[in-house]
Amino acid sequence: MKVKPIVRKIVIYRIVCFILFLVIFARPTFLVYQQREKFFWPGYHLQYEAYRSTYYSSQYVQKKNPGIIPDETLTAFAGGIFLKGINPILIVHDHPPLGRYIISLSIFLFDNANTIVIPLTIISVLGVFLIGRLCLNNSLLLSFIPLGIFINEPLFLGKFSYSPVLESVQLPFIIFALYFFIKAITARKYFFWFLLTSLMLGFVISTRFFILGAAELFSMMLYLLLQKNFDRRVIILFILTLPLSLIVLILSYIKTIQAGYSVMQVFSIQKYILAYQQSKLINLFSFWDLILFNRWHTWWADQRIITDDTWILAWPIATVLTFINFILVAFRKLRLTESEKIIFLWVVTYSILLSIGNTTTRYFLPLLPFIYILAVSAVVKMINLYFDTD
Repeated sequence: MKVKPIVRKIVIYRIVCFILFLVIFARPTFLVYQQREKFFWPGYHLQYEAYRSTYYSSQYVQKKNPGIIPDETLTAFAGGIFLKGINPILIVHDHPPLGRYIISLSIFLFDNANTIVIPLTIISVLGVFLIGRLCLNNSLLLSFIPLGIFINEPLFLGKFSYSPVLESVQLPFIIFALYFFIKAITARKYFFWFLLTSLMLGFVISTRFFILGAAELFSMMLYLLLQKNFDRRVIILFILTLPLSLIVLILSYIKTIQAGYSVMQVFSIQKYILAYQQSKLINLFSFWDLILFNRWHTWWADQRIITDDTWILAWPIATVLTFINFILVAFRKLRLTESEKIIFLWVVTYSILLSIGNTTTRYFLPLLPFIYILAVSAVVKMINLYFDTD
């Protein structure tokens, strides 16, 4: 007789989760449907010459009176010309070429530069969900809360309108590098999961400027070094898998190597990319003004402070709750799980990185889902703490 109420509760719980699933995915699904021709129409070959003409009259080629092309146009053109076998450094040199090669794959398979963004976005969403479950006591319902906020906010949805861009291509690798590292720690099956972690880090540093991958690696190493039961063997094992990341980076420049460049020159290219990106080291700590108060410190013309249309109130709320979580942990009121510790160190490391130069909301995608997860965790723990002490 006692079994039926339990079964009924399980059925109701699953129905609620299914309804919530439909609700949170309705808006992004409808948005993709509205732009279905953009993502699924096979007509890149008809657009290539227009992309080519636009690129060769743009700021990337012309020094006098150039046309200004957006990143998504550059990425779409690069994907097409990379497919023809050109040495990638002859076209772009602000980021490594793997992200644009992934766009080339989309063009090759679908005759569309945007199609591959859809599966990559689904993979990113899956990764956020999986990490959410690891951090939120494996609760399906709680995991939907940060995921639902993330995939329905203007910044995430805007990536469908401005596509293809490298941020969307890189995001799943960032997320799954963290996921595989968490699995290595929590499952204590280090070598297999560390290999996958290093593979994902290789994709991260080969898709865009390597500093983000370096920051992610730093947060992982910091976690290992801060463990009470410091195990040198685990760190050594992790370090031994890291050359896989460099192999991925080198392979992304295979056309450059075939053109006569050495492997050492490939690493010299990364030094050039670093020097190129250093020009952005202005407006220190403006990141906090943007994420908390929607005050974007611009760096062009008269360098005005303006607002960003993608900003939402959930950003400062989640940031403050994450900080409160840390304070309560410091005063031993709350405890972080191992999964939360890893995510928290990533949030801190990436926030510091965003604080040392000018920033825009386009760089927030690798941060927001994780502060949402930590914020939901903090609220749940504070509620439990209140009832435990009541």
